[in-house]
Amino acid sequence: MLHRCVRALQQTLHAASPAYAHRFEARGQGGVRGRGACAAAGAAAGTAAGTAAARPGGGQPQPGRQPRASPQVARAAHRADQVGKAMEVEVKIRLPDRTAYDKIAAVLAPGLVVTHEQENFFFDSSAKQLEAQRAVLRLRFYDVDRKAVVTVKGKQILEGGIGRATEVEEPLVDAAGARRFLDTPTDLLSECPLLVSLNAKLCLSDLVCMGGFRNRRQEYAWEGFTLELDETYFEHGTLYEIEVETDQPEVARDRLEKLLSSHGISYSYSPVSKFANFINKSLL
Repeated sequence: MLHRCVRALQQTLHAASPAYAHRFEARGQGGVRGRGACAAAGAAAGTAAGTAAARPGGGQPQPGRQPRASPQVARAAHRADQVGKAMEVEVKIRLPDRTAYDKIAAVLAPGLVVTHEQENFFFDSSAKQLEAQRAVLRLRFYDVDRKAVVTVKGKQILEGGIGRATEVEEPLVDAAGARRFLDTPTDLLSECPLLVSLNAKLCLSDLVCMGGFRNRRQEYAWEGFTLELDETYFEHGTLYEIEVETDQPEVARDRLEKLLSSHGISYSYSPVSKFANFINKSLL
């Protein structure tokens, strides 16, 4: 039964993409865990987060280095192209600490476009059917209740500072009202059209809120790209990261590395996603 559900989700993501492959900018803040904690965090949206020290260090890859894409990455991209499935491709660069974050923020300051406050909450069935096939279901709130978006992501491949993952998204009409899903997450299966479509084949009986984290995202216009500078707050600490969503990831990565190196700012390629750090209580 589980194998059939896994295959059903993969097929449905393919089918759903043309209707739901939207892109929405911003990111959130604050770490919480558990269904009750989700509701508490939702009620306290917009409050200040305590900032914990980020993991020090951070290697510095050589600028201009362009590792060959692995066969796995190539196959994933080919499959997405064949079926019209949305593929999110982004450069992901980890900054070692707040000092590095502040330095690059100062360099980029003339191009600052907007700052977003995000809250990210994650869900799975009580039987962990989504975890079993490395899918992620997220509800994200932007700037308290300005916007709420449901996202389903497939397995992410992170290689050479570039992340690739299939993704479908849908905005919820009533962002403020969507906070009730933190108390009654199973209602998403019948009230969110994207999840209604998915669950017609998945047959999830329920959803459980796993908790989440907050993120402050500053967006900059930079050399033809939108550069996103993230300060992510987990219950167990804070991470700093630069992301650039683009169809030219190698070009963006190499230019970004040159920028960081020219200002003596340490960095490394992000080894895991924010979600992985949340689940594992790590700061990698």
